[in-house]
Parts: sequence; structure tokens; C-alpha cells
Amino acid sequence: MLFQTNSLQRHAIEFGEWMMRASLERAHALGHTGLRPAHARLMVFLGWEGSRISDIARAQDVSKNAIGQLVDELVSLGYVERIADPDDRRAKIVRYTQQGVDMMTDAATVGELLDAEIADIIGARRLAQLRSALTEICHSLKLGPA
Repeated sequence: MLFQTNSLQRHAIEFGEWMMRASLERAHALGHTGLRPAHARLMVFLGWEGSRISDIARAQDVSKNAIGQLVDELVSLGYVERIADPDDRRAKIVRYTQQGVDMMTDAATVGELLDAEIADIIGARRLAQLRSALTEICHSLKLGPA
């Protein structure tokens, strides 16, 4: 079997791993030292108004127990809290605390820094094209939050 050094699959995986690693390194530098890649993946699916654990688990195709454990960790770090679901008192909503909102503000800044770093490599026009192409692909494949 020939190892494909120039495959889209390989480049996409390597780029995604770099984005995760670079994002966490910068988040840690801003004081968010307890964050792990699994936390970041969960937060992609956590709506600003809050989300049910079952909805996050379904979106990530993992068990509710796995998401519950990550939520427990984020609660202990102070980034999220559990509150009663106003539509179903048996269910819980996970939502950002003020510390979590502040962390997401830092995450947006980190995103801008990473965008600038990538633009330095490929240029602003190609970065915009890359973003547009990835948005179209993710939308068509129904990836990411709904």
C-alpha cells in the first residue's frame, strides 16, 4: 500500500490537528490551562442559550455519559453550569457561566490570530476561499452544529 503524502484526507487531518493544538496552546497562554481538545469539541455544539447533554451527545455521535463527564469537568473549571430546562424540569440545560463567556471571547481572539497566521501563508483572498469552501462542505455533509 502506497502512503499518500499529498492526499486531501491527510492534509485535512493534519490541518485540523494543528488548529486544535495551536488553539489550545494560545488558550493556555491566556490562562485557560485546564482546557483539553475534548472540551473544545464539546463547546462547538454548546449554544449561547444553552444545550441539553443529549443534544450535544447526538451531534457528536457519542454517549450521554461521555458528554456528561466532559460537562462535569467544565463545571469544575467554572466555564459552564447546569440549570433546569424550563420546558422539561426533568432535563438539564448546560450553559456558559460568565467565566465561560469570557473564555469564548478569548477563543474568538485566538481564532483571529490563527486566521492571520494562515493569511500570512496563503493570503487573505485564498483564506476567504478556504473558509467558503469548508463552510460549503460542512453544510452539505451536515457537519457541525445545526
